[in-house]
Amino acid sequence: QWGLVTIQAEQAWATADGTGALIAVVDSGVDLGHPDLASKLVTLPGADFSDGQDADGPQDENGHGTHVAGIAGAITNNGVGVAGTAPGARIMPVRVLDADGSGTPDQVAAGIRFAADNGADVINLSLGFLSGVDQVIKILGELDPVYEAIDHAWSSGATVVVAAGNDTFPLCAEPSAHPRVVCVGATDMRDLRTFYSNSDATLTSQYLVAPGGDALSCSGDIFSTYLRSAESTCSPEAGYEAIAGTSMATPFVAGVAGLLAGKGLTNQQIVDCLTSTTDDLGIPGRDPIFGYGRVNALKAVTGC
Repeated sequence: QWGLVTIQAEQAWATADGTGALIAVVDSGVDLGHPDLASKLVTLPGADFSDGQDADGPQDENGHGTHVAGIAGAITNNGVGVAGTAPGARIMPVRVLDADGSGTPDQVAAGIRFAADNGADVINLSLGFLSGVDQVIKILGELDPVYEAIDHAWSSGATVVVAAGNDTFPLCAEPSAHPRVVCVGATDMRDLRTFYSNSDATLTSQYLVAPGGDALSCSGDIFSTYLRSAESTCSPEAGYEAIAGTSMATPFVAGVAGLLAGKGLTNQQIVDCLTSTTDDLGIPGRDPIFGYGRVNALKAVTGC
């Protein structure tokens, strides 16, 4: 798990492991019986907002949400599978994407509000709309419910962390361009921004980067939990897979936010800490490619 090594997560756990924090994964749900996740899930009635609502609640039928949840907070040091960025934090699965990974702005907004109203300290949104297309639907007002839900979550005290998008576009895709959220781009094993990751040429978003995988090889991608019923391309064991994307980078940042929430920091303090304790990459200082830099868990928990 080179991503955890890169952000110095294990060293950070001596100071903070996220105990007391609740991270909501607003996504395709989670494999509720996964042995690397089940005992730390906070599964609530009414947490499924997808078109294909499941009688079992936020049960993942796609795999994406399970992968994201494992990066954020898989059970750690249990001799099984993988470690999570915030091993002491609890995970709240909220299903807004169906088996095909699709969802509407209204469904996403409802999921964000549900997470905030049920005590989430951190809300992970490894989802978004296509760059260019999202600007059109923003103008048409279709993103208003999502923006209003993010404002509600912020007012409720939650830190919202959103994927920048995988369109190689120089702007954070919606809704990661919202001024209250942390927009997360992706880096590879060499600490270079990946070819697919969006960035922030405007230097107006709260944009930083985290390990997301190179999308070229199993060893270069992010290994995490996955649907136990699905075939794995990169794992000899069912229930695990290696995938790349800004979707994978985002829960590393959400996990570090969980470490800070467990220390008692407010959402504004968490955002300020995340953006001020990064490892500077590229040209010195904040830049359009890496933003504030690559997240560093150890610097965050010891410096804030």
